[in-house]
Amino acid sequence: MSAASMWTAMQAAIAAVPPYQGSDPVASAAYRAAVGQAMCTAIVSEQNSPVAWDGTNDRILDVGQFTSDSFTSATSMPLHIACGDGQIYEIEMVGTFTPAAAGANTLLLINNATMSGNFGEFYHQVYGASTITGGNTTAAATGFVIAPACSPFYAKATVFTTTNLKSFLAESRGQETTNGARQWRVMMDAPDTTTLYSSLGTITTPNAWTGTITVRRVA
Repeated sequence: MSAASMWTAMQAAIAAVPPYQGSDPVASAAYRAAVGQAMCTAIVSEQNSPVAWDGTNDRILDVGQFTSDSFTSATSMPLHIACGDGQIYEIEMVGTFTPAAAGANTLLLINNATMSGNFGEFYHQVYGASTITGGNTTAAATGFVIAPACSPFYAKATVFTTTNLKSFLAESRGQETTNGARQWRVMMDAPDTTTLYSSLGTITTPNAWTGTITVRRVA
């Protein structure tokens, strides 16, 4: 929520209140109360409105602002969000999909590009049938793994954009053709510690995905 957009919203709200210029103290108090209520309503509405993409440039989110975009039968979903050093974002995916083959990951590509190198260790928990397994696995990935070996119908991730420690936490629930339903918890660090994290990235899925992706800046 920028100061300019908030001021515009408050001006419009005040202008919509029937004016009063008399001397009646009761009517004057009622007018002031109506103006105050209109301003509060405008602020809440502005805070709860997503920031739209202009079709060309990455959006810049202030702390607390969010975006929400819908996708249909997509395998590549650019987030169009500009970011900078030392920021924190939350990403939430809710949708439907075609189950993926084992080993086909859903990824967040940093700066909208694949990255070579080892993303380090990630811890995973797999819930299927009556078994629960977990452990550390070396991730030879090309981006942050939102959902290992599955297409998610729900995923929530936290991204830390610090240049020298691009870090990622995620939990997802999805479906794999070989093993069925899976739930994952992932912790990863990017191998590149020098390139500025300037665009939050693009999400890619192994099979067509339809749903909504919401991103909120938290710090």
